[in-house]
Amino acid sequence: MLPFMSRCLFLISLTLFTSLTLAAEPSALDWMPRVEDQTGLWWVDGPPRMFGSEAGKKEEILSFQFGKETMRFDTRRVRPVEGEWECAVIAEGRRFVCSGHMQPADEWQQPVRFVESGRFFQRVVIEGLTFADAEGKAFSGTARLEISVWPDRLAFRLESEGHAVMELRHGEKTANGSRSVLLEVLANASKAVVESELVVTRNEALGCHRLALPEKPWSNAGGTYYPEEHLDRIDRWRVTLRNDADEPTVARLMFTQEKHLPITGFTPMLCEPDGTPTGLPVQLSKNWHIRAEKGRLPHDGSWFHGFAYVRMPPKSQREFIFQMVHARYGGVCAASHAQLCLIGWGHNQFWDQAAVGSFGESICFEPGRVQRRCFITDVRPLMTLPVEPNAKRWGWAENCGGGDFLMWKDAQGRYQKMIGTRTDYRAHGPCLTDVSYSEESSGGEIAARMDVSVPAANDHLRTFLRLRYDVRKPVRWQRLAFFQLGADFYNDVPARRVAIGDVTGLREEWEPRRVKDEYDRTALPLDGESAWISVHGVEHEALKKGHAMASRGLIVRSWRAVLGGKSAAPHVSTFGTEWGKGNHKTAVELSPPPGLTELQPGDFVEAELELVIFPADAAAYYGPDAKLRDMLTHDADTWRPMHCEAQGNALKPIAKRGEITKSYPLVITVDDEQLAHVMMKGGLGHVPVTFAGLKSPKGHRVLVDGQPVTHWQTDWNAATQRWQIVCNVAAGEDLEMEIVLESTP
Repeated sequence: MLPFMSRCLFLISLTLFTSLTLAAEPSALDWMPRVEDQTGLWWVDGPPRMFGSEAGKKEEILSFQFGKETMRFDTRRVRPVEGEWECAVIAEGRRFVCSGHMQPADEWQQPVRFVESGRFFQRVVIEGLTFADAEGKAFSGTARLEISVWPDRLAFRLESEGHAVMELRHGEKTANGSRSVLLEVLANASKAVVESELVVTRNEALGCHRLALPEKPWSNAGGTYYPEEHLDRIDRWRVTLRNDADEPTVARLMFTQEKHLPITGFTPMLCEPDGTPTGLPVQLSKNWHIRAEKGRLPHDGSWFHGFAYVRMPPKSQREFIFQMVHARYGGVCAASHAQLCLIGWGHNQFWDQAAVGSFGESICFEPGRVQRRCFITDVRPLMTLPVEPNAKRWGWAENCGGGDFLMWKDAQGRYQKMIGTRTDYRAHGPCLTDVSYSEESSGGEIAARMDVSVPAANDHLRTFLRLRYDVRKPVRWQRLAFFQLGADFYNDVPARRVAIGDVTGLREEWEPRRVKDEYDRTALPLDGESAWISVHGVEHEALKKGHAMASRGLIVRSWRAVLGGKSAAPHVSTFGTEWGKGNHKTAVELSPPPGLTELQPGDFVEAELELVIFPADAAAYYGPDAKLRDMLTHDADTWRPMHCEAQGNALKPIAKRGEITKSYPLVITVDDEQLAHVMMKGGLGHVPVTFAGLKSPKGHRVLVDGQPVTHWQTDWNAATQRWQIVCNVAAGEDLEMEIVLESTP
């Protein structure tokens, strides 16, 4: 037995050791991003050029958000709006100061180019800088300026192919040199140690560790666009993060791949060593564009860049698995939503691309509406063969795109553009994407927010939309649409019939008049539960090469609005366009009620919509969903598929534990014991199910009728400090299903 004093010292030492050990054991919360751990990029007054508008704005200001800081940058004058700035080159004894950039006529060479844009990292390159000395003589060389931000870093890089001396200064920070000069204005030193099976290098210019994925070719026995033998492929690599310092640090990670990657659809994920998703976000940025006939540009071609920003407690180490989900996840075609770089295509501005599977685009969005004056651009039916000889499965379908959110022409008929469009990437997939766009009208009359989610599916393309418009100043109009299916300048499918109804069936079907720039029908009420609109009856002879045999529709899952100071129901109008003689199209619009002429401050619209795309040719669908195939055999290119979708997914689940906050897609907030229990009857395809309000990403299990769900995604909400689990549940049609979230044994 130890003497009394020795025993006391031993107990004190043991207590101290235990306390230190416990203190050194960080929780999952300590590794997660905070609210301020984000970046943003937007044109303050909208993009400099867009379809149908005059070029040559007085100001072309980009706003960069990095953490709690914001910098406005004048891209025309190539300098920050605020603060001291110098950008110069010295050649042949003369000093040349940057005066702007070249203004090429070809949109392919648009000089202000967005490379990556997302939650953690933004990079903009301004090409073709112009310089002049004190006497106005131009510098004969070429140079570019790169601006990049992380949540805790702002950096400029000036590059030139010549040997001139270059100088950069912002405030008190300066840098000079030749060929490539890096100026870090804000840069918190990262003490992260990164080890991996992947090749790890340090990219000083971008302020991060680069982890290069293997560049190995895939087999493709069938010669299809996506190799059929790899439909369920998931790639995984070990990554270890370590912080040996006594203070917290962050790891800035950039995962890269350039070759042998089915580029149109995949989701990067950070998981635990056992495969459990952590909820740590990985920004998804990529490109595939090359126009060889025009030449090559920096940052064009095929590449993937995935960015993670991981907080690391002192004296910590954590093992991860970096996972790449490709075409299918748990046997279901996976959903993904990526920022797609347009360098190599043209315009070089914002573009988002969502895919179900990895068989080409599914639906695309263009914040800024640059190319066709619409937000919703390319749209393609899922698992549908193109109309061409010897077409193969698992490739690109044809296009039935075009649509928009808020579209407003004032009382004089002048188009009112939306400005300050920002994107918040909250979930990239693979079960359900979640991206939010916010903007406002140029005069501040209307503030708009549009949330977009694409679910994994094995039947057809669905896109869930949540719209919120708030009126801040009086608004009058010649045309006002709260949503457009088919846009004024992007509406590829010559569909000749429109129908409306609700869950009980058809209310009316008609053939819109073929008119130019005028309404066919106006302000028809959309009554009933899950009111729907179907656009079908494709005119085969008018279908052009590359345009899809597809029917489209919209379901109003919920609607709340106050317009003109009064509660208002949804209404629909049809607007005719003609692009060239006889090329008639019909745009379907959610519109104000009849007789209303002005919106008042305090008015609003809040709607939950479901955009649905069906193959209009039953023989072209090659997906595995037998019920859809059978329905298309009898009812393709009619209103009946829309009615079936509206009725079949008008779910009415019952919660035995937890709280249902949305019926479709199903969202359940767990109870105080972190449990949930729901009974659900019916449904079509795979129903997205979200369990929200989780205090930990681990220790949970999802059961459907007693069987464990093996594939899910985990998302993190920094504002609420909670996680959520999302999975896709195969619908039981007329059978009742039991869905349970329980603690793991």
